[in-house]
Amino acid sequence: MLGRRHPRERLVEQDLCERFQTHRGDVRLALFELEQKGIVQRIPNRGAIVRDLTPREVTEIYAVREELEVMATRILPLPVAESELARLGEIQQRHSAAIDNDDMLAVFYANLNFHEAVFELCGNACLIETIRQLEAKVYGIRFYANAFTEALDRARRDHLDIIDALRGGRRGDLIELTRQHLKPSPQAYIRAYERRFGNAGRE
Repeated sequence: MLGRRHPRERLVEQDLCERFQTHRGDVRLALFELEQKGIVQRIPNRGAIVRDLTPREVTEIYAVREELEVMATRILPLPVAESELARLGEIQQRHSAAIDNDDMLAVFYANLNFHEAVFELCGNACLIETIRQLEAKVYGIRFYANAFTEALDRARRDHLDIIDALRGGRRGDLIELTRQHLKPSPQAYIRAYERRFGNAGRE
């Protein structure tokens, strides 16, 4: 999530035990849970590596995410209650403060909490859960855009515009913001991936 580990990088159990001062059993359990989330991949006789999402996979995941998140914005009831708008405002303040403090882990979680709070407004439990599952698949993608100040500033502005669109009941603006907000992360990841692995990794 913070860009400290890269696609195809090996995750050595002993190194992780020493770094986190824990036991091998705990590390194996953590790696199993990360594998279930699609973040880590286990390869026979090689151990665990950071999962290698190809540009094609990223493009496909984000295409589905976009349609699902737009669906959520289409069905959420408008206008949104002031209490919900206040909750979103509080989360966005945490997100903005984390950007100003250069606390990328707090930025990640505040961003995640903001979008989960928005999509929970749609009230469709199945849709919300599916969006969360797809989000988890690309947790490691967001760092690539967050490495650039302009991308963080754009995300901050987008969040404020989303709150404003919800407050004003402007569904069309909300849908367009939802589509545009998803684009920087996969674009930045694909550029970085191709610089590192070349066009051979595109498929």
